[in-house]
Amino acid sequence: MTINQTQLSSKELQQQDAHGWFQGLLGNSCSESKNCDDDDDDDDDDDDDMTKMKALVVAPMVEQSDLPFRLLCRKYGANLCYTPMFHARMFLTRPRYRAQFWNLDVIRKINKKDRPLIVQFCGGDPMEMLEAAKVVEDHCDAVDVNCGCPQGIARRGNYGAFLLEKEELLLKIVRVLHEGLKKVPVTVKVRLLPPKCCTMQEKGCTCQSDGSVYCLESSLSLYERLIDAGAAILTVHCRTRHQKGHNTGAADWSAVRQVVEKLGHRIPIIANGGIANMDDVEQCLLETKADGVMSSEAVLEYPPIFKRNGSHTKFSNNKRTGPGRVALCNEYLDIAEEYPPDVGGQGSGMKCVRTHIHHFLSADLESNPTVRDMTISAKSYGDLRKALQAIELYHNQSNMEVEDETQHWYFRHRCEDKEGKMVSKTAMFGKSQILAGGELNEETAKGIACLFGNCNDASDY
Repeated sequence: MTINQTQLSSKELQQQDAHGWFQGLLGNSCSESKNCDDDDDDDDDDDDDMTKMKALVVAPMVEQSDLPFRLLCRKYGANLCYTPMFHARMFLTRPRYRAQFWNLDVIRKINKKDRPLIVQFCGGDPMEMLEAAKVVEDHCDAVDVNCGCPQGIARRGNYGAFLLEKEELLLKIVRVLHEGLKKVPVTVKVRLLPPKCCTMQEKGCTCQSDGSVYCLESSLSLYERLIDAGAAILTVHCRTRHQKGHNTGAADWSAVRQVVEKLGHRIPIIANGGIANMDDVEQCLLETKADGVMSSEAVLEYPPIFKRNGSHTKFSNNKRTGPGRVALCNEYLDIAEEYPPDVGGQGSGMKCVRTHIHHFLSADLESNPTVRDMTISAKSYGDLRKALQAIELYHNQSNMEVEDETQHWYFRHRCEDKEGKMVSKTAMFGKSQILAGGELNEETAKGIACLFGNCNDASDY
């Protein structure tokens, strides 16, 4: 597979070998990345590494899969990244919005360091989607259609997971992109369809009567039509749009396995959902036979998730043996200062940076309100570095070692039941028992909203 083959039109890719193109894409990442150097001793015997030539993917996340964060993730093993979701209409009609998300000076400066890269758009107008996609096709490896966002704003905007329930419109969008893009293919990130969307009852589907969380038959039927329309990759988030927040619960990898069994011979299938560490990555690949694994929330808290000895794996004796969270914060700040998120870095400046620091330091900020307030009110990189120094001092005074760090933010909506199975906190405790403790005063609430970027978990996790 030559690098020139990554520039074939989407139609040509469908006529040839989508899997070959995909492996070539990952191979190019490996050949251009320091993570693939022969002298890399971060992992043990590579002969046992089932992730070889599998996609280790950083998900598209609003305000969070910004350029500095992607570069940090690539350093620690990610070999394919998505941009944040771009709103197609805003991208076309608002110059400041486009400059924030697509600055050619920054793109030329970064060159191959941020490749392979898939640009994700959301929208419900096929021609708007195509016009926006044409702007970026010279500087990315594929264009993705967001069919995963479960938030109410996506319903109002006629995009995201709600587009899955408007099948003909979605198929038209994919078909228009497939036929209109000349240099890159179109991909689609999907969720499972809820039972109320079942279209297969006449063929014996019982999802509406047997208590199923999702309708597999209707999902498979739609996915097959998406491939027929021109999709070159499907990323399957194995939850429905209703499974979010405290109702997130366990991802059902068996659904991805059935997608792979039925459709995996045609195009690459990437599994998304239920990935807390590298053990989960390997187990997901084993169970699903997918062509790759996408991480969102876990990689936000700990970017080296794709390292076997990074954090809380069997290989690391369930300890953190990779870099500590303060070190990761400093690395991210270094990159963000060079490539500011609000100057073509696809984020909203300090709000984006503060949100990342919160994800990295979630456990520390919960137990250190003074430092949390420093982080909330930070107006500059210098302010954030002072907060990091305070955290580091706290670690030293409490004799805390990196290996003692635990996963924290990832589990805010999740917990294990008595059998060790990951379930939603709603399922475990009920809605009335999730939020314990006193009510926040107005000033603190506003500060925390600022820290979170007031995004209401808008990313497609």
